Amino acid sequence: MLLRLIAIAVCVPMLTGTARAQTQDNPFRFGTTLSGFAGAATDSESTSAAAGLQVGWEITKRLAIEGTTLWSVPGENQRDFSVMLGSKINLTRKGPGGPFATAGAGMYRASFDSLAGPLPPFYGDRLTPSERLGVSGTFDDFVASIGGGAEYFVHGHWAVRPDVRVMMVFGNSDIRWVTVFGGHVAYHFERHRTSE
Repeated sequence: MLLRLIAIAVCVPMLTGTARAQTQDNPFRFGTTLSGFAGAATDSESTSAAAGLQVGWEITKRLAIEGTTLWSVPGENQRDFSVMLGSKINLTRKGPGGPFATAGAGMYRASFDSLAGPLPPFYGDRLTPSERLGVSGTFDDFVASIGGGAEYFVHGHWAVRPDVRVMMVFGNSDIRWVTVFGGHVAYHFERHRTSE
């Protein structure tokens, strides 16, 4: 027991010293981001306004893990919501911003005020006549997405990110393709250089 305590007492300062040296040599300062999104979502049936929130953790200068939520209202009878977890990969090594690629997966929920009204075929074809009783309903499906854009720092903490994302909503043996495009205003909790 005494040998374990001595080993811990010797190793812990060595490990913290190594970690401290890494962060001091790191001019980028990785951390957490929070952003708001505004844009549009379009599929084969309609185009509608879209909004969302995103929180991310910058693991390295080139890789971040992000959680994304998106809302849209494709029709008077329909409201869509999705939540995804994915990655953002910066495609350039230099500078605080630049082009990036994204990929993610999660859940997509389409809610309808009435199942008796006209529904997009992606959802309507999944209902039997007895299920169309005029009551509200929801469809929860798996969604995967890929996309890209660019990030431009306008201040040490603030950046704008125009981007486009293609979402593939899987239901039964069919796929609904939704394209989301617009822009984020992002706040980086750790300061970034606006030039390098």
